[in-house]
Amino acid sequence: MEGRRLGRTWNRRQWRRNEFYLGTWNFLSLYRAGALRIQLDQIDKYKIGITAIQKVHWIGQGVVEKRDHSVFYSCDRKQHVLGVGFVVKNFKHLVMDFKAISTRICTLRLKGKLYNCTIINVHAPTEVSTEEEKESFYGLLQKTYEECPSYDVKIVAGDMNAQIGKEEVYCPTLGKHSLHERTNGNGYRLVQLAALNNMVIGSTMFPHKNIHKSTWTAPDRLRAKLII
Repeated sequence: MEGRRLGRTWNRRQWRRNEFYLGTWNFLSLYRAGALRIQLDQIDKYKIGITAIQKVHWIGQGVVEKRDHSVFYSCDRKQHVLGVGFVVKNFKHLVMDFKAISTRICTLRLKGKLYNCTIINVHAPTEVSTEEEKESFYGLLQKTYEECPSYDVKIVAGDMNAQIGKEEVYCPTLGKHSLHERTNGNGYRLVQLAALNNMVIGSTMFPHKNIHKSTWTAPDRLRAKLII
């Protein structure tokens, strides 16, 4: 009895050792003195193992090692604009591949026990962007998704600049726990993408209090939105 109990305890500890929180963070910019150090301190505060980041604003593509963090980034080659990436803490040994697709899309492939996982980090155009820019982004995102290894668990994370409602016609792609009643234009594109690839929009699936659902608050503190 004791041996079996110890065995279960050891297996649970081994499982927890490879368990991590996945988060996403839209920075104002990392192209400022001390900005990276401040953001890494915040990531440590919230104990996020892997963070999909947007608005990096660096130049080029690559990996930066800082303390016990690895920062993978995909940015413009000439200008300090846009840029996406990942901050990986303590789990670099699980990273199999990083691909810098564009200033709005990159991927990170992780080794898993049963299945490998590919995380696609995105920063979509805003609602007021041109139709050409949106079509170009979603076309590249679909191509990126299709090129991921077919047996990988695939997660799309980041900032889709989309507002999702509660329309029953879009179920089961979205759940009933959004902060909003109606889906906007970018939200409709996101729903189409998810339905085409047999995915669900996870942030609408689980019940939370409304004060915990919002990801953006107006300066007047009177308006809040769930921007996915």
